Amino acid sequence: MGLCLFLSWQPGEETAALSGEIAQAVHRMIRLFGFEVDITIIHAVLRKLAHPAVFFVAGVLLFCSTARSLPRGPCRAALACAVAALAVSLLAVVAEVGKLWIPGRHLQWDETLLDVLGAACGSAAAWTASWLRKEF
Repeated sequence: MGLCLFLSWQPGEETAALSGEIAQAVHRMIRLFGFEVDITIIHAVLRKLAHPAVFFVAGVLLFCSTARSLPRGPCRAALACAVAALAVSLLAVVAEVGKLWIPGRHLQWDETLLDVLGAACGSAAAWTASWLRKEF
C-alpha cells in the first residue's frame, strides 16, 4: 500500500519520466517482434493499466493478511474480501485526492475508478483462490 501512495504522489515530472522509461522498454520489445506501435500510445496505455495492476496486487496482499488474522469461521474469507476491497478502495481515493497538492499532478476520478476496480478484483481473485484451495 505504501507503493501505491509512493507512485501516486510522485511529482508530475518524476512519474512521467518513470512511465516514459517503461514505455520505451516495451516499445523496444514490441519492435523486436517486427511490430511498430506509436510510443505515445504505449505510454498512455501503460499509465492507465498501472492503476488497476498496482491496486490489484494490494487487494490480493491485504486479503491474504486479513484472512490470516481473522478467526476461523464460515464467513472468514468473505469478510476478508470485503475488508481488503474496502480498505484498498479507500486508499485509492486518498491517493487520488492527495494529488491535488502534488506539483504537476491532478485529480482524475476515472483513475480512481480503475484503482477501485483493481482492488475489488484483486481481493475477489484471492478469495476465489482460497476457496479453490479450501484454505479459508
